[in-house]
Formats: sequence, C-alpha cells, structure tokens
Amino acid sequence: MNSIGGVTGAMEITITYPTEYVKTVMQLYPEVNKKGAINCVKSTFQERGMLGFYRGYGALLMFSVPKNYTRFGTYSYVKANVFTEPTKMNNFLCGICAGAAESTFVVTP
Repeated sequence: MNSIGGVTGAMEITITYPTEYVKTVMQLYPEVNKKGAINCVKSTFQERGMLGFYRGYGALLMFSVPKNYTRFGTYSYVKANVFTEPTKMNNFLCGICAGAAESTFVVTP
C-alpha cells in the first residue's frame, strides 16, 4: 500500500487541529462559547501558549494516520489493479472503494 497516505494524515491533522481544538472547547464549555471563538483563541494562547492548541492532539493523530493510509493506499491499489481505464466513472469507483475500505477497516471498529 501507499505510505504517503499516513504522512498525509499526519500533516492534515497537524495543520487543522488548532481549529478543531477551539471548536471542541467551545462545544464543551458554554461560558467560553458565549465569549466567541476569537476570545477562545486569545485566552488559550495567553494561558498555554502555542502548544495549548494541541492538547489532545495525540489521540487524533493516532486515528488520522491509519485512516488516511487506508484511504490513499486502497485508492492507489484499486486504480492500478481494478479500474485501470482513466475515465471519470472509474475514478469515482476508485474513490468509493477507498471510502468503503476506510470506513470498514478503520472508522467503524
């Protein structure tokens, strides 16, 4: 399978996690939610610094890497071995197979 998917998953979660952190804090704490997202960002930075936005990062990283590894690896495998004609329909079917493998082997268990 394609190991680039695992690296892509790690990069994706590293880049997007701070916004996920702010969203989660606002969902869990109504008093923070009332003050708004900008205030949440300011207070997190003042209290914990830049690394404060990465609290809980490890859990999502451990989930994101195998999820993306499976998705991209399955897509590459199916494209090279099953739907080899370069058509839009085959590309769509490769995507469906990749999503089905990701949801079956990583997300659902």
